[in-house]
Amino acid sequence: MRSFEAPKLGDGLMGLIWKAAGILTLGGVSNHGGRESQAKAARAQAKAAKAQAGRAEAEATVAEEQAAAIAKALHEDETHRQADLEEVAEKEAEALPWARPAGS
Repeated sequence: MRSFEAPKLGDGLMGLIWKAAGILTLGGVSNHGGRESQAKAARAQAKAAKAQAGRAEAEATVAEEQAAAIAKALHEDETHRQADLEEVAEKEAEALPWARPAGS
């Protein structure tokens, strides 16, 4: 049969001392870490702002390209419409003898 040995008073006390020392040490590091984390957060915000500006610039470029494409398409449509109108006018002139100029 094994004998039960009670923990020594010094062991528990040393454990508490080590725990308190760890807490105090972490508290000291924590303040320094707070400054580091604030700087890190500021860098992350700056990076996010830069990315957002890049995205806004890209969206503006796409909008300009879309506007140019729409303007080009409208111009081409207008050119085709004018050509179609001229063709219809010519066919009407051929079909209607009184619409032809004299001597044709």
